[in-house]
Amino acid sequence: MKRLVFAFMAAWALAASAAAADDRVYKVAVDPDYPPFSYTDEKTGQLSGFDVDIARAVCAKLALNCDIRPVLFDDIIPQVADGRLDIGCAGFAYTEERARRVLFTKKYFRSTNLFIGPPDAFEEVTAETLRGKKAAVQAGTIQEAYLRKTYGQVLAIIPMSGFGEVTEAVKNKTADIGFVDGLPGYSYLKSEEGLELDIVGDPVHLDSADACMALTPGLEPLRDRINQAIEDLRLSGEYDAINVKYFDFSVY
Repeated sequence: MKRLVFAFMAAWALAASAAAADDRVYKVAVDPDYPPFSYTDEKTGQLSGFDVDIARAVCAKLALNCDIRPVLFDDIIPQVADGRLDIGCAGFAYTEERARRVLFTKKYFRSTNLFIGPPDAFEEVTAETLRGKKAAVQAGTIQEAYLRKTYGQVLAIIPMSGFGEVTEAVKNKTADIGFVDGLPGYSYLKSEEGLELDIVGDPVHLDSADACMALTPGLEPLRDRINQAIEDLRLSGEYDAINVKYFDFSVY
C-alpha cells in the first residue's frame, strides 16, 4: 500500500511539474524586417512570415505558451544569451563564437547568399571590381563576417540594422552593392520593390548555410524537444505547407 501511495504521489508531482512548466511563457524573437521570413502584414497589422509560422507551429506542437515578438537581429543573440529572451527564431548560422553564448537547434532551413545591385553595374564580383566601392550588409550576420574576411581590405563595408535598410541603401545609391541572405534576396528581387535591382555575380555558398534557432543556455531539454518538433513537422507535412506559402522551392 505504501508503495502504491508513493507511486501515486510521484506521478502527481511529475504531472504538477509538467503543468507548471507548460504555464511558462516563452519569449521568442524574430527579426522585425526580414520578408518573407518575418514582417508586419499591412492588412492585419500582425507579425507574419516563414519564421513566425515555424515558431508558432513548433510552439503548438510542444504545447508551449509563446510570446513571439520582433527584436532587431543584432540584439537577439545577446538577449537570448542573458535570458531576456528564451528563443531566437531568425535563421541563425552556427558559429563557434555564437555557440559559446547560446544553444543551437538543428537546422530548420538552408540558404545561400547574394550580391545585389543595379543591373549591369558589375560584370562580376572580384576584389578588383569591388575596390573602392561601398557595400551594405546587415550587421551581426555571417554575410558581414564574410565581407570583412574576403573583401575588407578593398571595400568600405556599411553595416545596417535590417534587410530593408540594405536594399534601400543600394537603391538610393548610398551603397554600390548589397550582400544579403539568398532567400529573402530572391523574394525581394521578384517583388515590385526590387525591380530596380538584380543579382550581381554568382551566388555565394558559405559553409554555415544551415539556419538554426538559438536558445538560452540551460534549456537543453527544450532544445532537444524543438529538434524533434521540427522533424515531426516535416514528417506530418506541416513544414511543407508553411514552405509553399513563401517559396516556390524547398528551403530545407
